[in-house]
Amino acid sequence: MNLPTRKNICAALMLASLAGLNTDTEAATVKAQVVVHPEQPGISIPADFLGFSVEKKILSIECFEPKNSVLINLLTNLGGGVLRVGANEGDSTFWSRSKMDPLPAMKTFGYSLKPLTLGPPSLDNLYAFAKQSGWRVIHGLNLGTYDPAMAADEVAYALQVGGTSVLAFEVGNEPNLYRKKAPQTGLRPADYNYAQYRHEIEGCYSAILAKTPRAPLGGPATTRFCNWLPDFVRDFKDKITLVTSHGYALSGNEKDPQSIWFPSIENLLRPQKDKEQVWLPKLEAAKATGIPCRFDEYNSCTDGGKRGVSDAFASALWNVDFMLDVAEHGGAGVNLHGGFGAKAGYSAFSFRDKLFYVNPIYYSMLLFHQTAKGRVVTLECQTPANFTAHAFLGDDHKLRLLLINKDLMQPVVAAISSGAPHTKAQVIRLTAPSASATDGVTLAGSAVAENGTWTPQPGEPATGADGKFEVSLPAASAALLTIE
Repeated sequence: MNLPTRKNICAALMLASLAGLNTDTEAATVKAQVVVHPEQPGISIPADFLGFSVEKKILSIECFEPKNSVLINLLTNLGGGVLRVGANEGDSTFWSRSKMDPLPAMKTFGYSLKPLTLGPPSLDNLYAFAKQSGWRVIHGLNLGTYDPAMAADEVAYALQVGGTSVLAFEVGNEPNLYRKKAPQTGLRPADYNYAQYRHEIEGCYSAILAKTPRAPLGGPATTRFCNWLPDFVRDFKDKITLVTSHGYALSGNEKDPQSIWFPSIENLLRPQKDKEQVWLPKLEAAKATGIPCRFDEYNSCTDGGKRGVSDAFASALWNVDFMLDVAEHGGAGVNLHGGFGAKAGYSAFSFRDKLFYVNPIYYSMLLFHQTAKGRVVTLECQTPANFTAHAFLGDDHKLRLLLINKDLMQPVVAAISSGAPHTKAQVIRLTAPSASATDGVTLAGSAVAENGTWTPQPGEPATGADGKFEVSLPAASAALLTIE
């Protein structure tokens, strides 16, 4: 089913750029008019939409295992989801059934492309963790070294211990970047192209399916500016069960402050007008064949994120808006990429001093889970502010309306027409001291506890008449209005 047009023109009438706002005077409150059409429910949101993506070599330490109760709590807070294990390190990680070395304890674990071999204990722990948390796994396989027999044997073992916890096997990571480009060494010759990649994937898929005929396969795990995905879907639509693609909102390598890819809070929160050129065509190519599509490696900024941007509260406002946009267009899910090192970067949480620390962007996933219940609802939104709105009609017949004020200076008062004679509603809020804050974040009046649990406080009542409500939002904040 195609999504009805949202007509969300919230940012089309912006009066001033974020950079030009006067910070010396108190900003005037801006009005927003939101008209909801609950009589026009659209697509349903997948229960496992949310996900994380991690580098594969983290399986060489004691991390994803059923005794890690804090990490399990952090996942189960979000309901069902998908853990993707692979990324760049997947193409230098090897598999051997004879590898039986004990796994070291959880510790700060740095990014590394040095060759490493995993054995059965790593997959035993991974899939025991998956079953304990209720999350499924996208399991990345090494294509950096072309070894179809190794890939097939890893698949066979993973299915033996993981069973239905395996969502898909993803062969290779960003193969469009394999080509040798100075000064990089590269995994393939400089003329490596889609035809050569297709030949290698055919070899791996044939070996895998010969050994385990029902193995779920996915791909191509290409970057957002790569044009291979439609060809891949065309060539392998009869073999794959999941289409995957990657992307980042900003570039860690961009040095020009005038570029839209420059890593700044202003650019991260700007109205997103480039989806028709970046991620939406990939999603539509997959949907045209009826195959689910996940953006299974995504985040705010390439190269591990940008301090002061990726680890700031602004990343939470950006991420919940982005994920809801993908969901409303029929995406199967988004996997937020990151690691657990002491330097937070763009990760949802980090591990140091024997503890997990939740970073601001994690709260965007909590808020998504509270919001995206049931089916998408069409709405219209008009305002001069940098403000967006999303609506969903749950199976419990409650209307949930998420309001996001991405304006760094201006508070917004949203006047909402719910489309039905409701009179009862409540509001929970996502707040922080500022858009640049790296701590002090709360959702529904609560922060995530040290043990990984989250206990929301009761929402504030919102009174209305004839289905009309009014919600005030400070600058750089979000509010979830639940109407009964």
